[in-house]
Amino acid sequence: MPTSDELKLRQSLMLRDSLDKVARAREDSILEQTRLDSLERIVDQNKTKRYHVVMGSFIMDNNAQRMMKTLTTYGFTPQKIEFANGYAVISAFQTDDLSQACKRMNELFDLDITPHDIWIYDINQNLHK
Repeated sequence: MPTSDELKLRQSLMLRDSLDKVARAREDSILEQTRLDSLERIVDQNKTKRYHVVMGSFIMDNNAQRMMKTLTTYGFTPQKIEFANGYAVISAFQTDDLSQACKRMNELFDLDITPHDIWIYDINQNLHK
């Protein structure tokens, strides 16, 4: 049978282990939140670019996802922008420089993937959600 000192020691060790687990879980949580916050900032930075070279407007999400996958295979970082009218547009290129957007749009016309409705969206039009 354990003595009272041994019981106190066991309780103390169990309490310390529990506190250590909570501290590790909190650290993990903080690290995960920091990672998510940094990813969100990256996404927000791309969304705040003024001009978007749009490769299509889609009502069906599977078509939008297919265009995003295609653009990714060509080395682009596509972005899906939800419009207030229910459509989603796929932006192949984002910039704050209109001449750079026009140049990239013309380059995209040379690709086999370019649809006929390629255009430049200015976020100042506020058509998106």
